[in-house]
Amino acid sequence: MQDKEAEEFRYSTTIRDIWQYFRKDRLALFCLYTFLALIWTALFSSVLSPYNSNAQFIGKELLPPSWVTEGTVTYFFGTDDIGRDLFSRMLRGTTYTFGSAVIVVFFIAVIGGILGILAGMSQGLKARVLGHFLDAFLVVPILLLAIIIATLMEPSLINAMLATGLALLPHFVHQIYHAVQTELKKDYVLPLRLDGASNGILLKETILPNLSVPYIREISRAFTLALLDISALSFISLGAQRPTPEWGAMIRDSLELIYLAPWTVILPGLAIISCTLVVMILGNRLCKAIEKYSE
Repeated sequence: MQDKEAEEFRYSTTIRDIWQYFRKDRLALFCLYTFLALIWTALFSSVLSPYNSNAQFIGKELLPPSWVTEGTVTYFFGTDDIGRDLFSRMLRGTTYTFGSAVIVVFFIAVIGGILGILAGMSQGLKARVLGHFLDAFLVVPILLLAIIIATLMEPSLINAMLATGLALLPHFVHQIYHAVQTELKKDYVLPLRLDGASNGILLKETILPNLSVPYIREISRAFTLALLDISALSFISLGAQRPTPEWGAMIRDSLELIYLAPWTVILPGLAIISCTLVVMILGNRLCKAIEKYSE
């Protein structure tokens, strides 16, 4: 009982110390709060949107954003070619694009993490076969693999999420597999094995604690790729279909208006870029905080 309490104390102390390092970085804190705000928006976008995302306002077509002279605060981001409020569609798009990426990465992190660790802990011929099998998937780019999978299914956002997840999963498993294999080859593992430590003890006491940084890095990388690939599949009509306000689909539907109403294309593009930057910076700064604590 005392050992359990001591372990819980060390765990809580570690989390607190890492947080102390992390909170000193203002950019990291900004990205964390932005990420939480995006999740909140994705969950409650229907409540936060001032209008229905598909509502058409006759006579209000192609209104510019409110910061332009001809714009109005009533339609903060302006309207598209059929009079739909872009601000409402952008908010709803957070659910479809950002929210879809969160769901995909959650399943990849759980399933890919388990498969990667199991593959990495294997030894001998099995380990070599698994290593070569996973290496084979690195030949095909993730987006191309997602496109190939998506073309075999009916175009929809759900199928785009499935195609993206299936394309990302082997790469995620491969990275976790190599991270585990790298840890097993380090000098401190051999004495533990000689002392009779089982694979379970090695995994719990040494491997998993040292996997936090590569695991977080792979999650942030998978998140950015998932968000970009879901948007890309919608952009080429293999993902979300009209009138779903997914950001990639919004760019596709407004591409012909880029010279007449550039805000209809630029704003969804900026949303995609901003989300990827927030996740990348957040992941990198969190890894730095963990590495600094470990020094």
